[in-house]
Amino acid sequence: MKKLVLVLALAVSVPLWAWSGKQGSDAGPEGTYIRHIAPDGVVHLNRILTDDAIRSGYQLLDAQGRVLKEVEGVNLNDEEARQRRIQQAQQAREDEELLRLYAGPDDAERARDRKIDALKLSISYEDNNLSQLEMKLDDEISTAARSERAGKPVPDVVLEAMERLKRQIATSQQKLESFEREIGEVNKEYSPIIKRLNEIKASKE
Repeated sequence: MKKLVLVLALAVSVPLWAWSGKQGSDAGPEGTYIRHIAPDGVVHLNRILTDDAIRSGYQLLDAQGRVLKEVEGVNLNDEEARQRRIQQAQQAREDEELLRLYAGPDDAERARDRKIDALKLSISYEDNNLSQLEMKLDDEISTAARSERAGKPVPDVVLEAMERLKRQIATSQQKLESFEREIGEVNKEYSPIIKRLNEIKASKE
């Protein structure tokens, strides 16, 4: 009878989760495992993809133990095939994480639109604030001009107000530019997510 061995992914050299850019962690999305049978008949259950699993073939399991994907073994002397297997395993893990976060491309689009709508609301508020600041600055400038036409020095309180308003206007303009950049970043962030979710959806149809 085959034994089930849970191999802790601490001393194995190919951490899947590190491939997705999160260094320092050797575990994939919660509940996702690699299962393979060693030449001695022992069943190994890992959180990462090992050379033994690539060589013998493996199954990708979800948190309930359901088989998400079966991958045939390859000759590890074939480096191209080995790297292809590693990339496939990485993609499967990333797909599993995407599907945990989003039910499908429409769900991701709604999440993107919610973020953009919130940023547009901030832009609208800041536009209104900027308009008010500019009107106040115009009033102070008019006051200063009247003093100059009358041959009087511009009051210090007016000069201070003008400088303060100029600083506030510059800050407001920077906020607007930042919000616009964030909208671009949100679109850039979600573009590959939505593209991949559409690919996953098409593969299941």
